[in-house]
Amino acid sequence: MKRLAVVLFVLACGPAQTMWVTVTQNEVATVYVDSSSIARINQNRRIWVVYDLKSPDTTGQQSVKSYIEYDCAEGKYKTLSATSHPDKMGNGPAIKSLPTAAGWMSVSQDKMSRQLFGFACAW
Repeated sequence: MKRLAVVLFVLACGPAQTMWVTVTQNEVATVYVDSSSIARINQNRRIWVVYDLKSPDTTGQQSVKSYIEYDCAEGKYKTLSATSHPDKMGNGPAIKSLPTAAGWMSVSQDKMSRQLFGFACAW
């Protein structure tokens, strides 16, 4: 009976809905974060980010979808995965996987990077 109750509860909950929130934009891209999937791991945050390009690049890429971990105490980040896509909001089949750095990097001081860091760490 307990197993049946657990199965019914899981089915009733259904899949989590993504909630894309605009964080910032510039002349090249608009940046969104899925606020429903922000994961807290001590002082770190893991977030899904989509960079929607204003116009496609020469490879047909219209967006980049990344999974990023921020160390909020140290002001560092690492990209865990990144893929480019032919459609907006990371939709369509991945054109390619993008290279990610092996270790932690300091959050750069440009406006877009600081806003993403601030958004993630305020959560």
